[in-house]
Amino acid sequence: MALFDDFDDDMDAVAERARDADPGIRRVAMLNLAESVDPQAVELLLAGLKDEDAGVREAAAKALDEHSGLPAALGLIAALDDAVEAVRLAAIESLADKKEPGSAPRLIERAQEHAGPQAAFVRAAALRALRDMQDPAAMPVALSALSDSDMAVRREALGVLGYLKADAALPALLLAATDPEPAVRRAVMAALVFVRSGTPGVPALVAGLKDAHWQVREEAAFSIGKARLPEAVDPLMAAANDDSWQVQAKAVNALGKLKARTAVPVVAEALAHGSSNVRKEAAAALGEIADPAAVAALEAAFDDPDPDVRKLVRWALERCQAAA
Repeated sequence: MALFDDFDDDMDAVAERARDADPGIRRVAMLNLAESVDPQAVELLLAGLKDEDAGVREAAAKALDEHSGLPAALGLIAALDDAVEAVRLAAIESLADKKEPGSAPRLIERAQEHAGPQAAFVRAAALRALRDMQDPAAMPVALSALSDSDMAVRREALGVLGYLKADAALPALLLAATDPEPAVRRAVMAALVFVRSGTPGVPALVAGLKDAHWQVREEAAFSIGKARLPEAVDPLMAAANDDSWQVQAKAVNALGKLKARTAVPVVAEALAHGSSNVRKEAAAALGEIADPAAVAALEAAFDDPDPDVRKLVRWALERCQAAA
């Protein structure tokens, strides 16, 4: 192992260190097992999850990120109950990467946890781990979790529903768009990325462009662009003048994805924005729209102080001139 040249690769020796009286040596042994292909490595790491020392348990949880299989996933699910926050956080970080189908039933059970000192954390963590699995069986529990008293649980439930992209979840998503917590409303905007033009989800995304919290507005603009919703062009043009440059950047980006020629004057104006991030998005959007009407504005931005902006301006100018 490159990081631990003082240790040999003999599993018996590593196993002995994993049982050493010194917790520092046990912690290093856990890290030493991260990339081991020996079947015994997972057994030792699972034992490490139950070590009396929190540092050893945390190291074991982190090392299990490198190991697949149902035993590793189930061990990490059990570690969500650990009394030490650092261990719980390490467990969920490793568990979220697993996508182990066999663990879905247990995760669904834990997503309905209503007992124990870490119950809300466990519910949120289980939903987070279920998100990338895109298992339809998780939909009922995710829908139920939208009424959970814990904000993090509601937010993670929306992640599950967003990944499932199920039309049947749309009514619940629209209701969640009025949640009092900005983080939850933002998750709604992200979850609605699957909506199609002319469906009830579009007004919710458009309304999100006027939310009181800038991150909700930003997420709404991003989802509108990704979903390619032409009816949102006018609201996006208004959002291109938002008080937040992050929202402006996403709105301009979305207008480019929509190839909205009516938005060329608004997007061209963003070429003079104080933020180079907005100017880059504006140049890229004008290139996507490829309207000769943008040529003059692009020529005026030819000497932008940011080299990345200049590169995009040249590319956009070529496309606009070619469309003439």
